[in-house]
Amino acid sequence: MSHVRFFTFYSLVTLLKYCAKITKNKDFISRKSCMSPILFHIYGPIAVHSFGLMIAVALTVTLYFLHKDQKIRAIVSCDELATIFQIGFFSGIIGGRAWFLITHADIIEHWSDILSVWYGGLSVLGAIIAIISSLSVYFYIKNFPVLRILDQIIVYGPLTQSISRFGCFFAGCCHGQPTQAAWAVTYTNPQSLAPLHIALHPTQIYSSVVLCGIFFLLFYFNRKHQRFAGQTLGLYLICMSTERFVLDFLRGDQEYIFTSSPLYYLTAQQLLSLVLFFVGCMIFFHHAIVTYYKKIVS
Repeated sequence: MSHVRFFTFYSLVTLLKYCAKITKNKDFISRKSCMSPILFHIYGPIAVHSFGLMIAVALTVTLYFLHKDQKIRAIVSCDELATIFQIGFFSGIIGGRAWFLITHADIIEHWSDILSVWYGGLSVLGAIIAIISSLSVYFYIKNFPVLRILDQIIVYGPLTQSISRFGCFFAGCCHGQPTQAAWAVTYTNPQSLAPLHIALHPTQIYSSVVLCGIFFLLFYFNRKHQRFAGQTLGLYLICMSTERFVLDFLRGDQEYIFTSSPLYYLTAQQLLSLVLFFVGCMIFFHHAIVTYYKKIVS
């Protein structure tokens, strides 16, 4: 774990240096964001991207806590946990990118755009579906208790998302709608993915704060109030889908599927959130539903 601690420390130091540089800028004081998708260039086209850095920090912190979690260590070994992490990482990248491109197909101008995830462009909902699905299949094949392990791992899902949202904030993706609020943020960097010189809702920060709260809620529920396998997973889907559904009304970068129907004002992400909310309720109340059904039958 020494290499994990070192990378976490190095990533956080890099981030703090960048934040210190930002706060010294006069544009920061006037709430005009000098956030840049690229933190610094290493050599030629090789550069450190803010989005990629925050994803790396989020994954490293998550891996550290997973290794420290005694409830997880009681179920799987360190080697198995490393395999689980790798499966989750790659499936999340593939699923997140796939759903993003499906809902933002207009951004593809060249085949290389499909792979350019370091600039931003990963759908959280697509990643969640891919990760849960792939890990469920893996646990089933390995004869692991699927819901029991997912309950423990999913606790740290909101923490990963909360940290990753700062990458979105720096890059300008997942930006909000125009607003006159005192805490609005204005992007001025030409490389930003957000509209320039327009005061916007910092929806990435809203999301990060809410997700951090969801993390503490899941952690407390999992340790104190969970009674049946799958309840933490179900609660996560309920909370996460609600957070996304509500905040999408403030987002300024979403695609609408229906042009003339009662669903006109709902984005593709909101419709998927409704599905995940229903699935989460079914998982969370599964035991109660089965018990009630058995009473009726008997």
